Amino acid sequence: MRAALTFAIVLAAGPALAADGAQLFADQCGACHSLAEASSDTGPTLKGIFWSKVAGRGDFAYSGALKTLGGSWSPSRLDAFLKDTQTLVPGSSMYVVVEDENDRKAILTYLKAAR
Repeated sequence: MRAALTFAIVLAAGPALAADGAQLFADQCGACHSLAEASSDTGPTLKGIFWSKVAGRGDFAYSGALKTLGGSWSPSRLDAFLKDTQTLVPGSSMYVVVEDENDRKAILTYLKAAR
């Protein structure tokens, strides 16, 4: 019973985290990124970012550092990137530090919900 209640609370938190994440995304990411179909001159779209190829959008000019990273954007890799872009990808043209774990989780929940 306790496990079921805990699971229900986690599920219920999803929409709230996404709502908080929308505001955090707007405040911390929105100046350069969007969830539009196409990228802009300032940053790639983050629509469908989960499990996509790193530096894989053909409509954006990524830094050499990000192109060198390779692989895909797993949830844990996205979390590490938001935590400190320069720690994960030294030399990246993106300089962001989202120290608060809950803020990162909310942004990622929002991005996942906004596919």
